Parts: sequence; structure tokens; C-alpha cells
Amino acid sequence: MTATDLAALAPDVLDLAARRVEAETGLTFAGARRRRFDAALGKMADTLGLPGAAACASWLLAGPWDAARSALCARFLTVGETYFFREPRALDLACDVARAHAARGANRLLRIWSAGCCTGEEPYSIALSLRRRVPQLPPDGVTILATDLNDAFLDFARAGIYRRWSFRRADPADLDDFFRPLGDGRFEIDPRLRAQIRFASLNLASATYPSAATGTVAMDIIFCRNVLMYFAPEQVGRVIARLRDCLAPGGWLVVNASEASPPLFAGFTPVYHEDAVFFRKSAPADTVAVPQEATAVAPPAPAPAKAPAPAPARAAAAALAPAPAPPVPQPDGAMARVHALAAAGRREEALQCLRRAVEADVLSAPLQQDAALFALEHGDRALARHCVRRLLYLEPDSALGHYLSALIEDASGRRPRARSLLREFGRLAAGADAELRSALKQWMERAP
Repeated sequence: MTATDLAALAPDVLDLAARRVEAETGLTFAGARRRRFDAALGKMADTLGLPGAAACASWLLAGPWDAARSALCARFLTVGETYFFREPRALDLACDVARAHAARGANRLLRIWSAGCCTGEEPYSIALSLRRRVPQLPPDGVTILATDLNDAFLDFARAGIYRRWSFRRADPADLDDFFRPLGDGRFEIDPRLRAQIRFASLNLASATYPSAATGTVAMDIIFCRNVLMYFAPEQVGRVIARLRDCLAPGGWLVVNASEASPPLFAGFTPVYHEDAVFFRKSAPADTVAVPQEATAVAPPAPAPAKAPAPAPARAAAAALAPAPAPPVPQPDGAMARVHALAAAGRREEALQCLRRAVEADVLSAPLQQDAALFALEHGDRALARHCVRRLLYLEPDSALGHYLSALIEDASGRRPRARSLLREFGRLAAGADAELRSALKQWMERAP
């Protein structure tokens, strides 16, 4: 087949390749993610010595799926962005669970799983935190499993040698009990800490867990952050169900806030923080207590009457939102009730009503957007952040979502991140029509 023939067939071949990759690995590339898939195929083609993305797609489609195809897809289609102590709230939870485990004098190992461990910073951070903060739990009293789809990441993690960029939340000089400087800007982790972690290859889209063979049974905590976003919604449901089966009664599943859609987490109680979401499996009363500052989800309230016509500020939000996918359980009615409570001076009731509404319809981008606007305008930054993260998960190209996120990051003192979000907002908003830009400008002038 000539290069011209491949170019003519490229769209169809790329579509077929994307579907096959999803079927074989679980990784999905719908919507905005599709551009990343096409770009990654170009890089894969260079590695294979092929003339371009279409030729690489043809290679992926030819013959039975094998380890070489899996390895190449894992290498180029997943993101290896992590660093030590990236999720301090989740590490706090691990230490709380470990203290409770030690206090009970449990005669079994504490079992922790870092699912999607990337290059190893997360499991090493868990082990290191337990060593420093829960000395009453001996190292041989805990087992840490770390798995990933990408074998190259696992090889890197097993080596345990990191550059300073992996210490963006910590100074390696403060960790000299656990890292040995190599003199060339790299640091090697203590072999005793490295020996505490078992690294293994595992595809979360496969049915190889829970299983004693893979060591994925009776887990006390599963870290699975920034992983579910790679899967299609139906695959996410299957992954969550299997992860739940891997947990011991009362065990915890830690996911990214933007990945948390409560209807998918049947059999869990969600616990929300500003920077994390924990899901707790049904448990006896003597398991570790839910942190006090966490907010459990309240049951959904009945939908009130339909909302009045939106104000100009809401018009900007409505214009930026995509059409909701049916069926949507009357998000406008929920917001009408929220606004009525706020107008009556009942701010806390309005915010509580809003929390129930956004959890009752987690897949409505317009509702999450309106909720973020309202929460930000009424001073609940944590709720606004939660709704914006969910909005951007549902609609990655939402201009208003990026703008709201920038406001929240700036108010939290994270100005470099805020500037980055504003640049992305400017890029997205530049493509909007004049009427939409005008409506958005009106809202921005009123923004808190």
C-alpha cells in the first residue's frame, strides 16, 4: 500500500485502531482525548520505523494482539506525571488506618495497593510516611503492592533512583534516612524501603483481580488516582466493582475528585475533601473513623418547580455548557430551589440543597457548572472546586470551567497554576462567537 493510499484511509484506520486499543487495554480516546491518541500514534510510528500514524494504526490492527503492542500502547498512551508526597491528604488517611490497625493489635498484615503506580513515587511515599509517622507499626506489619500497565514505569520504580524533579513537595536533604545522593543530581532510595514494596504488571481493565494469584485480595486501602479517567464509563463501572471486591470490609478506595461519580460507587460511602475523595466500603463499627472535616453525601432532595429564566450571568454559563444528555432529572428545578433559599437569606440551606443536587445528577455538565458558579459566589470554595473538577472531567474543553478553576487556584495562593489555567481559558474562549464572549465578559466582571 502506498503512502497516498494510507493517507486516504487514515481516518477510518485511526478509528479502528482506537477501538482495538480500547478493547484490548481498556484505554479510551473519545472526545478531546482523541487528538492525543492520533499524536501518540505518530510517536509510536517513529519508534517502529513506520512512515506515519496511519501505518502505525495498521500495525496495531494486523494480527493477534501481543505483548509488544500492549507495551508500546502503555508507553505512549499513558501519562507518567507524579512526584513524592503528591497526595498528602491520602497519606494522612493511610497513616490513620495504620494507627488504628496497630492499636487493635491485628494479627494480620495491613495491606495497601497503589493501582496505577506509574514510576513508583506514590508507593514509596506511602512506605516512607508509615515509617516516619506510625513507628508503632513495624515494617514487616504492612505489605504494599504497586501495579501499572506500563512495564517501563515499573522498571524505573524498581530501580528506585530519582532526580530532583520528583521531589517537588519535599527536599531530599530532609529525607536522608531514606535516600542516598549519587552525586549527579540523582537520589537512590534505601534498599530496605524498596524491599517493602512489590511491583507487578497489571491491567485494571482485565479480569485478573481480585485474585490471590495477583495479591489483590483483602486490601485495607487502594490508591487509584488519575487512572479511571483513561477508561470509558462502562469500563470504569467494572473496574470500580472489581476494586470493591478487592477491599476488606471497611476498606478505603482513594480516587481523584474529578473521577468521583457516586452512582458508579455502589456499596461505598463517599467522603469528600477539598483535594481528595475517599470511598469507604461497608464496614463494622470498629474500623477507623471518618475524618471530621470530611463531608458525606446527603440523600437527594425531591425536585422542585422549574427555574425562572436565567440572569445574564447565568446566560454566559448556559451558553458555554453543552446540551445535556437525556435523561437529566430536572437540574434547573434543583437550581431554582437553591436560588430561592439564597434569596430568602438561608445561605447554608441553599448550599446543602446544592450539594444534594450535584450528587443526584453527577453526569450533568450544565448542573455542575451552575453549582460551581453559585458556590463560588457564595463563598464555598471547596464545593466550587469539587464541581469544577467534575465539570472539566465531563467537558475538558469548557472555557468557563478553566476560568472558574483559575479563580479558585488564585484564591488558594496557587498562582502559577492559576496563570496556566487562564492561558488555557483564553485559548478556548478565543474560538467562541461574539455573543458568547460578550456574555462571558459580563459574568467575569461580576465574578468574586
